[in-house]
Amino acid sequence: MGKFLFFDIDGTLSGKSRVITEKTKQAIQTARKNGNKAFLCTGRAPTSIMDDILNIGFDGVVCSAGGFVIVDGEFIFENIINQYLLSEVMTLFINNHILFSLETKNAIYETAGVTKFFDNRHATENLELQRFFKLRRQGEHRLPINDFNILNTGVTKVCFIAPHKEDFFNCVKFLEDYFNIVCFSKEEDEYVNGEIIIKNCTKADGILRVVNHFNGKMQDTIAFGDSMNDYEMIKEAEVGVVYKDACEALKKEASYFFDDPDNEGIYKIMNELKLI
Repeated sequence: MGKFLFFDIDGTLSGKSRVITEKTKQAIQTARKNGNKAFLCTGRAPTSIMDDILNIGFDGVVCSAGGFVIVDGEFIFENIINQYLLSEVMTLFINNHILFSLETKNAIYETAGVTKFFDNRHATENLELQRFFKLRRQGEHRLPINDFNILNTGVTKVCFIAPHKEDFFNCVKFLEDYFNIVCFSKEEDEYVNGEIIIKNCTKADGILRVVNHFNGKMQDTIAFGDSMNDYEMIKEAEVGVVYKDACEALKKEASYFFDDPDNEGIYKIMNELKLI
């Protein structure tokens, strides 16, 4: 058996253009033909992974940052938050004026204001990026929180937006015993946005579940990522390949570095690693 290859999407397979280059697609396809197995390993929910990405051809997907693991189209693992704990989190966020969305297998349920928040942010960016996010939302199956039934719908990850960051900081002490907390906003931002995932469930755990499914070895794993939500998988994989301009904490765990994805960074590093 060849190598197990795990690719983050945003910032890794695709750069600022939000487009995966043809050479990157061909590199993944060639690597598979050469006897390797390729997997997406992303923080996106299952419904947020568009067909144009899946159609490149992968052996499986680790999504919702390890919350769901899919191999050959079959869900082999689902990490569902206990409904009583989830209810407490939802109440905590509502009482502290925090917008949130719930990631499930088939849909994303969001409170009023989530879409507007991101629309306002993207309004300052170029028109092509605005169009990209609009099209992505149309395919994501987003539903209002009022349609969510906590009794029969499993949630694996909660994304949050605190327009006033102190509101979220007030919640941290109630969350940190149960969840890994990942923030994506910058320190200078007036808001905080990020995600909470039940502890002992990361991209690294997803990788391990895939490898075990195939009775493989972690020594045969290569992970590609660019941000701190890739930290665990980069550290756990035998070979960690990190974006050259990533933060220092992530770069310290890397064995190799890749150039900007829009500049064929993934294609070039896969060629260097003799995967293609």
